[in-house]
Amino acid sequence: MDASVEKCASSSKGGLRRRPWVAGYRCLTITIAALVLSACSSGARPTPSHHLNQRQSVKSGSEIGTERFKNDIERLASVRFDDVDALNEQLHTHLGAPTRQGLRDERTAERGRLGDLEVRNITLRSDVDNPALAKLTFDVAPPSIALEEIIWEDSTIEPPHPDAPGSRAYWSAQVNGVKVVLQLAPDQKTLTHVLISQR
Repeated sequence: MDASVEKCASSSKGGLRRRPWVAGYRCLTITIAALVLSACSSGARPTPSHHLNQRQSVKSGSEIGTERFKNDIERLASVRFDDVDALNEQLHTHLGAPTRQGLRDERTAERGRLGDLEVRNITLRSDVDNPALAKLTFDVAPPSIALEEIIWEDSTIEPPHPDAPGSRAYWSAQVNGVKVVLQLAPDQKTLTHVLISQR
């Protein structure tokens, strides 16, 4: 009995000697963890300039989209419209066989692509006697692009005609000697329809 009491007493004395060291170790561990959490949380907070940079990158992305569209239209306008294979390549489509519509031939395709934009209801109308004199029209499927500023120097914008129900605003320009008309949605910004006329 005495031996077991002695053993227990010596064990508790050793435990008493270790307690300050254990408490100090725990305190140090908690302090380090708190410092790490503080550093992580402060690094995760976005600064106002970070949000500003995000807005700037969105704006520059929109400008890049408009510039690409401008280049795509210029390339398309430079193709001779009697070269159907070249048109098919530019629009990533296949215009069907011509059908006679009075003094004109008409070719159509359901869909295609102009750069990053999906296009639909593609129609090529050309003079029977001179296929190079032609009009190309197509709709731009959503999501489209916003045209808020002039693309070409001689561009002009025509507002909706007040006396014509359903009239839409449109941009008009001469591109490489070819007339280009860009019709807009009711918001007067979003591109919905393109007409390119070679004469």
